[in-house]
Amino acid sequence: MSFQWIIDYAESISIENKRIAASSITRSGIVRAVSRGNPAWKFTVKLPDGIPWQEIRGYIADSAFYGTVTSQTIQFNNSGQSWLAKYQGDSVNSTGFVCSFSTGATALTLTTSPTTSSGYRFRAGDWIQLGTSGKVYEVREDVAFNQNNVPLNRPIIDTTASGVSLRVGPNCVFTVICTQFPSYNLFARDQVSWDSSFIFNEVMP
Repeated sequence: MSFQWIIDYAESISIENKRIAASSITRSGIVRAVSRGNPAWKFTVKLPDGIPWQEIRGYIADSAFYGTVTSQTIQFNNSGQSWLAKYQGDSVNSTGFVCSFSTGATALTLTTSPTTSSGYRFRAGDWIQLGTSGKVYEVREDVAFNQNNVPLNRPIIDTTASGVSLRVGPNCVFTVICTQFPSYNLFARDQVSWDSSFIFNEVMP
């Protein structure tokens, strides 16, 4: 399961995908801001204390092997978390979306989509992934049922392509590296506690 069990057992999850920016204020009060690079996903995951050691012993061993060196994939698709990434649009289902896009663009173009005659194809905040191994993006604005342009939260990193099927919502897969792997402690004979949170950062080109 590599890192997926950590997501599945999470007590709390902090999600960050904002731009990295620096700003300065002149003596006259003028603010200047500059953005550095493309915003990346960051997940801070806290596990609850008290999970039985025998229940997660093997998971810990597997995750420790990958540690903070090897990238792995995670999803938010288990029954307790599917609400987090739930598809919000009004299409008959969340599969069947096909698109074209260009590297560096801040929107993609739908070429095929599931039938919907009213409402929205996507709502702001929906997650979409370009193909089975592409990056995950967040829809920036609502996309009406008769619109094909889908604004995204960041410029497209993936290589220009057409005829690409989208993964939507809980089907999205993030490729991450664990940049903080906390230490664990055993207490009350067979329970595990953690000294800090796990931090996962999206793997960027």
